[in-house]
Amino acid sequence: MKAEFIEKFIAENGDIINEVNKSVELPFSRVSARAIVVRQGDGAILGTLHRQGGRYALPGGAVDDGESAAAAVARELQEENIILVGDDGQWRERVSVSYFGGYKELAVWYLFVVADAEIEPCEENIETRWIAQSEDVWYPFMREKILLMLNDQLPDLAQLTVSLFPV
Repeated sequence: MKAEFIEKFIAENGDIINEVNKSVELPFSRVSARAIVVRQGDGAILGTLHRQGGRYALPGGAVDDGESAAAAVARELQEENIILVGDDGQWRERVSVSYFGGYKELAVWYLFVVADAEIEPCEENIETRWIAQSEDVWYPFMREKILLMLNDQLPDLAQLTVSLFPV
């Protein structure tokens, strides 16, 4: 993936001194937006199962050309028939980014805090359900990233007794 941008050098008075067109080759081929949806009452996390016998993932998907990651995660929740109930409205400020080398994917994660969610059947998913923080049903390393972000952004909802790395 290639990113193009204009680098501007601006004087203290606001005048543009110089503009340079630049581009950089990025180490990923896909950008996705994911929703970590946490239920306020018990700290459970919303997970989706895409195929029988698979592992759970977070709701979300690819960011379309010209779309922001925030718009993409909102669209993906709608496409997956997930209606958030009692959203605290602060998810745009709770953001994390991670890179999955095997997929060459840059993932933008948004952390939602809700009272509950209404979940309707969806063609994309076999199942969408609340998952306790202690359950390890996620794709490899996803649970650790979820819990680390939760502990960093909302430590009151993180269940610190959960062991990320069992002995």
